[in-house]
Amino acid sequence: MARDKLTHFFSELVLAVVVLAGSSLQQDDLPLVWEVYNSCDIPNEAVKGICVNPENCLAFQNITIGEELGSVGRLSFVSAVQCESNNETRVCCPQRGAYKDPQLSTDVPRLERTPKPHILLRFDLNDSCGQQQAYQDRIQGTMTDIDEFPWAALLFYRNNFQGCGAVLISRTFVMTAAHCLVGPNYDQFGPLQFVRLREYNTLSNPDCTVIRTEIGNALDCNEEKIDARFKSIKVHPEYDPRDTQQYNDIGLIELDRAVEYSDFLQPICLPKAGLRVGLAERKFFQVCGWGRTNFFNKKVGSKSPIKMKASLPFVKAEDCMMAYESQQLDLGPGQICAGGRRGQDSCAGDSGSPLMFFDQVKEMWVVSGIVSKGPASCGTYNKPGIYTNVRYYLPWILRNADL
Repeated sequence: MARDKLTHFFSELVLAVVVLAGSSLQQDDLPLVWEVYNSCDIPNEAVKGICVNPENCLAFQNITIGEELGSVGRLSFVSAVQCESNNETRVCCPQRGAYKDPQLSTDVPRLERTPKPHILLRFDLNDSCGQQQAYQDRIQGTMTDIDEFPWAALLFYRNNFQGCGAVLISRTFVMTAAHCLVGPNYDQFGPLQFVRLREYNTLSNPDCTVIRTEIGNALDCNEEKIDARFKSIKVHPEYDPRDTQQYNDIGLIELDRAVEYSDFLQPICLPKAGLRVGLAERKFFQVCGWGRTNFFNKKVGSKSPIKMKASLPFVKAEDCMMAYESQQLDLGPGQICAGGRRGQDSCAGDSGSPLMFFDQVKEMWVVSGIVSKGPASCGTYNKPGIYTNVRYYLPWILRNADL
């Protein structure tokens, strides 16, 4: 995410789920704390493992090095060893030594997805939004599923530099942060080259993964990625890139062509009247993307090739400003705060990515915020991130995105 003083806005994009260092637990100590952690099943192994923080499992770190996640079998295994937990980041670690066979077989039937008729992709005269399919029993993991959050987008700049995040809001528009489109960092890394849609694993194209179904494992593959050029760029007229408060940090990119929707490409809902956006205490959001993380490696700063996610709580404005008191933050009406949980956050490179809320009544995902700025150190306790309030700017968005 954008850092204070705008020093890391164009780091590798988007969400980095920052994994809490926790205790000094080492893998050889795992049997001693069996009752502290939940036991879990490891694919291809009869002996159960233990759910632990990824950075405390050397076996896990050893199977996520370099380009190995470009292998469908390896990627599917890594996804399968995520532990089911309550918004915690955990993986199923062997009690001792390495995983015996860290691959899932890809010699399985291919999942056949039935294309939706055009009429089912629309509500009245408008396109549907905020919908995603669920072809497997989902767990509360850190890696997303291949068809999860199908509106997430990446922005690529000069020399194929992967910079900011964005979110699809219609067939021809994505929304992002203004500082991803103008200002000194844009001048350094720009110009914008293209918007990537239908992305999951940056190491492969198209993307595939082995998933669980009611009748056994199946190979699920999306369509090829879309790299769309832009027709126009629209930045909020009151955005000032020199202002460290980052008011009015929102922009729109018009694509050079309309895109076709599928299970792997859908727009998110804008926060129109009648949709809940989660701006209240005890509400939680999701943020997703491909940014810096220590999920695969102990050192925060490694770019994730896989779309990741994190759960973040809403933070009241007065509590947010108190957390940033030393930096003299003056939260404006077009800004909201979320996060402040140790170990989960958006991080360097998350600028422009969506803060999302699931309206359980309408059963739709709604974009509540856009990543704007945050603490210098990701995942710091009581240091929430600052997001552009999308509902506040809705009239401007509707006028400028032809909606």
